Amino acid sequence: MIEKIDKYLFLVYHQDYDSFLLKLRDLGVVHIKENKPTSESEQIKEIVVARRHLADLIRTLSRKRSEEQPIGAPRKPASAEEGEALLQQIETLLEDRRQIASQIESQQRENDYWEPWGEYDVQQLERLQQEGYPIRFYIIPTAQYQEHWEEEHNAIIIDTRRSHHYFITVGDKSTERIEAEQIKAPTHTASELAERLASFEQRAEQIDSEIQEFIDQHLEDLQGYDLLLQDKYQMSNAFLQATGEADDKVILLEGWIPSKIVPEVRQELDQLPCYYAEQEILDEDKIPIKLQNNRFSRLFEPITRMYSLPNYSELDSTPLFAPFFMLFFSLCFGDAGYGLVIFLLATIFKRKVKGQSTKDICSLAQWLGGTTVVVGSLLGTVFGMVMPWANDGSLLGSVRNDYFLNQDNLMLLSVVLGIIQILFAKTVAAVKIQKQRGIKYALSSYAWVIVIFALIMAVALPMAATGIPSYVTNIFYGLAIAAGLVVVFYNSPGKNIFLNVGSSLWATYNTASGLLGDTLSYIRLFAIGLTSGVLGGVFNNLAVSMSEGLPVGLNWLVMVFILLFGHGLNFGLAIISSLVHPLRLTFVEYYKNSEFEGGGKPYTPFKVN
Repeated sequence: MIEKIDKYLFLVYHQDYDSFLLKLRDLGVVHIKENKPTSESEQIKEIVVARRHLADLIRTLSRKRSEEQPIGAPRKPASAEEGEALLQQIETLLEDRRQIASQIESQQRENDYWEPWGEYDVQQLERLQQEGYPIRFYIIPTAQYQEHWEEEHNAIIIDTRRSHHYFITVGDKSTERIEAEQIKAPTHTASELAERLASFEQRAEQIDSEIQEFIDQHLEDLQGYDLLLQDKYQMSNAFLQATGEADDKVILLEGWIPSKIVPEVRQELDQLPCYYAEQEILDEDKIPIKLQNNRFSRLFEPITRMYSLPNYSELDSTPLFAPFFMLFFSLCFGDAGYGLVIFLLATIFKRKVKGQSTKDICSLAQWLGGTTVVVGSLLGTVFGMVMPWANDGSLLGSVRNDYFLNQDNLMLLSVVLGIIQILFAKTVAAVKIQKQRGIKYALSSYAWVIVIFALIMAVALPMAATGIPSYVTNIFYGLAIAAGLVVVFYNSPGKNIFLNVGSSLWATYNTASGLLGDTLSYIRLFAIGLTSGVLGGVFNNLAVSMSEGLPVGLNWLVMVFILLFGHGLNFGLAIISSLVHPLRLTFVEYYKNSEFEGGGKPYTPFKVN
């Protein structure tokens, strides 16, 4: 649910404003109302850019942390200057590493270029030049080399590689020009170049060691510096959102406080140098959203935030879609064995991880895995095998046709669940309209739910069971007609009756076509679950058939390999599809039919991080 929020006004004498903000920050419960865009402040924009850069850097460095290094809590530096010094230190090391990497690459290219010439004495080359025996260096494709150059120009082949001859001429006096690429004489020997490359690589290793040491020792300090910048951002924003009155002698600030803690907060505010008063919430106010759910529903809040927080006038969809999401996930998996694996892995990781958010993810996985175990047991499958109560005598066969949750019944169940969630979503939409505008504007939405439900029951009951008295179906038809009259003549309160009729016809077309398409989307629950179960059975049969006739020992090795590879692949695919499709059904089908608006901004109190 969305927690109730109150709006408060604070009046502070300008000389007391700095101390007031510090005490308000220590209080840590007031969400500053934003009356001005943060883009108006150059200081805030600089902080945002700095935090964005720091976040990218921390993300990069976190991947290089030593595995044996324990993850600690962020440590705030003593000052912003200290944090900036740490940032400059690591950025200098990273820049040095980039430069040395460039030098290594350049030196490697140079070494590769001069390597064919081997070892030589540069001083001897110079001495020969002085004595009138110049040494010239040439490169030419092997096919173009002329052997007569050896007699005419004293050519000597030094090396041949990559279809090229590397050769020199010694004291060449001929006036005939050699048609080959002449290069200038090397200034360093191969060993000297190798030594230079080795020195660069040694320096790179030294820098890598310094970077690794910095990451292991100071990563938490950088994370703390980010928190310091966040505090600075909030303080700058608090100054920006304030308004000067009475020639700037009085500072006006507005904020939001959760209603349930207002009595305690007012006691604290009485101790501060300010005047405060509760304000009326206006229609144009963007009220921050603070979700308040029980321990179970709270696990699904990341899914809510993934799409959008509801606005203040809406209902919190988290506890409303959570049971459906859990059930849809388990139907897509459709195997009790896979669900058990998820549950056990989540339980193990939950005991090892430290962060509360990570523990919550593990708890969510436990619920999803546990539900999959239950649903998979009802479907009669475990690791692609058919459970005894659902098979016809063969574990590697398929669920028998007379089992109450066989393939045909599972498809029908998917459609029924889809209709239930859609009707539930439309009811939520009606409740939301009633909350926002009043009951008379919500009557048409409630009527649509009754029309759809009554028509489905009138048609489905005689099909599901024989001997249903005719008056029962007539009652449902009567409900549908009565609710239909409300839809036709009262869908737009206060407007012309002909306009109501026209609107109802258009709404009828949209509802009928939309309901059909939305309902059919839920058949994918059956299709995905069936695919997962079939693939598991295929790998089981493949493992048995491929291992038959093999020597003892080898047959078990082949069987285990096929089972591990096959079920591992199937498990990975099932994880993806079992997350993606329930998310799609939630965001597309449920949110659409519940007329979810979203756009809520999270409640972020002004406090020390």
